Amino acid sequence: MRQYIISNIHTLRKWRQKGVVAQFKGEHFDADTMDFVKIGQGSIGGKARSLAFMSALLQEHPEIHEKFLEINIVIPKTLVISTDGFEAFVSQNHLEHFVREDFTDEEVTEGFLKADMPEWLVSELEAYLSQVKYPLSVRSSSLLEDAQFQPYAGLYETYMIPNNHPDISLRLKHLITAIKLVYASTYYEGPKSFTRSILSQAQEEAMAVIIQQVAGEEYGDFFYPAGSGVAMSHNFYPFSHMKPEEGIINIALGLGKTVMEGEKSLRFSPKHPNILPQFSTVDDILANAQRFFYALRIKGYSDELNFGEYSNLEKREVDDAKDEFPVRVFASTYVPEEHRIRDTSYIPGPKILTFAQILKYNSLPLPQLLCEILELGRKGMGCPVEVEFSINLSSEKNGKSDFFFLQMRPMVAEEERFEVQITQKEIEKAFCHSSQALGNGKNEEMADIVYVKPHDFKPEATMQMAEEVGQINAALLKDKRPYLLVGPGRWGSFDRWLGIPVKWKNISGIGAIIELRNEKLRSDPSQGSHFFQNITSLGIHYITVTEGSGDYFDWEWVASLPAVQETTFLRHVRLEKPMILKIDGRKSQCVIFH
Repeated sequence: MRQYIISNIHTLRKWRQKGVVAQFKGEHFDADTMDFVKIGQGSIGGKARSLAFMSALLQEHPEIHEKFLEINIVIPKTLVISTDGFEAFVSQNHLEHFVREDFTDEEVTEGFLKADMPEWLVSELEAYLSQVKYPLSVRSSSLLEDAQFQPYAGLYETYMIPNNHPDISLRLKHLITAIKLVYASTYYEGPKSFTRSILSQAQEEAMAVIIQQVAGEEYGDFFYPAGSGVAMSHNFYPFSHMKPEEGIINIALGLGKTVMEGEKSLRFSPKHPNILPQFSTVDDILANAQRFFYALRIKGYSDELNFGEYSNLEKREVDDAKDEFPVRVFASTYVPEEHRIRDTSYIPGPKILTFAQILKYNSLPLPQLLCEILELGRKGMGCPVEVEFSINLSSEKNGKSDFFFLQMRPMVAEEERFEVQITQKEIEKAFCHSSQALGNGKNEEMADIVYVKPHDFKPEATMQMAEEVGQINAALLKDKRPYLLVGPGRWGSFDRWLGIPVKWKNISGIGAIIELRNEKLRSDPSQGSHFFQNITSLGIHYITVTEGSGDYFDWEWVASLPAVQETTFLRHVRLEKPMILKIDGRKSQCVIFH
């Protein structure tokens, strides 16, 4: 896998040399004709390279455009501030110490916001904004994302700004604030601890920044795409007729934060869009359908914006947008007196996001297009890929819809380099058995188990649980003791009602993780979220135990072990000898025994 990715990083650089990315010059810039430009002479970082690479691939393969004539396949207009902008900013303001010393994220943020942006960069950004007045996304494009062949998914910050105020000086202020905050996230605790997991110690980072047109349309006071999601070449949880190599898609109404933060979204195979395990019954649909989505407010916003919670986005209820075009297209209607869901939004009743018009009636050939995009990316990169995308729907009868390609990165689907045999005797003596486990191999390094006490679990207290995990993790990390982490629902979900919303810094010492599905929390597995991508990229074994299905975790045995530490919701126990964890990657089967 690594050899594939290394060779294709070189390919990415070649595309840049072919002129896909033009140099920004204020006096010659034309926003209507120049789609991909950069400020500065430094590196454009991993994310920007992937955009340039995919732009070149789409130009090289016009047949994909010809095959889907009803869809505009585009990359949003993009400006990249290369790494010399970051280096000049850090050097000019003497901010280098933030990488070496221990500072809280809040202290780093304060230091970066007080600092002055280099005048040459401010001048270039002002020239850019004089022509660009559509909403903008300000995202990281890190060197380490490229150099270490790791996704660093979601560890750096992204901010969106409306960029439609009549006063250009205010728009410039918003843009500079967003850039400073992305720069600051380079030195946040999460990325530094993730880097230490790979390199053994934090390493000085250089950050490029992508300023990109936000995909979407205006709906009242808000701006958002009809749908956003992530497409993955490899499906870790195939179901029914699905095959792992056929890939998997997660899609949600609105901006992609819903999918990336592990909130409720719809998962389907692009080869089998009608097989929807989380929508098996009417009750399943009502329980699992997306109820909230993210949009950018473009009218009536504060001059200071809100760079805190949700990074300038607002979390809206689907019901509040029931008259807006995307909801009318994607929603079905629940008919309570029939306990039935009808695939139309034009009758009275609660609206339920089922995406039936795409998945059942093929009003937009999105599954077929995503198959093509994944295959194009896989061949281009030489390995499985993850693709982030958004779509806009045309309200015209014969109008074209838009498919926006937002990002592509190598996907770490662990290679089965040797066969792991799990015997019946091992299954019988195991304290944990799972038929949904990721990875392949054997782990004999863990003697510690940290678990959420099942009888004390309260869905409303998951944020406190995350803090308690972080406290125990810090001590075990200091002692270099990898551990098994066990708890209900989706680990790392932004939606605290679906699981425990830990961040990487809370669990940076783990050796393996178990997510329990039971009557208290029966959310779908975490596949598709940023947290999940980072866990799998590090080769950390990720085990799903669906209690009552033949999978099991021996609570009585674990409870009999003496506690090293106990908190309100967690218990930490230690074995005399390391446990043995085995995963057969061919069967997705796992046993853990002692």
